[in-house]
Amino acid sequence: MQQKLLAQIATALKSRVEISLSELIEIYPIECGMEEVVEYLEIAHQPPHTIDDDVKDSIEVANILQDSQMKNTMPRIVFRRQT
Repeated sequence: MQQKLLAQIATALKSRVEISLSELIEIYPIECGMEEVVEYLEIAHQPPHTIDDDVKDSIEVANILQDSQMKNTMPRIVFRRQT
């Protein structure tokens, strides 16, 4: 799954320098529930990406397999293009 998410981030960053997770999931909605969110967090811990605990974003998390959806508040995650 991480390769898929990395590819989505790279595609989104072709036209911009940075993108927040909340903006990214408007383009590529979360489909696999919290497992997918955890993968995004793992990616965000790698430079040049950042996690800002002082700013919170609300995201919608869907799990297609379980036919469920929830809103979650979490620190702002910003993915940045490698320079």
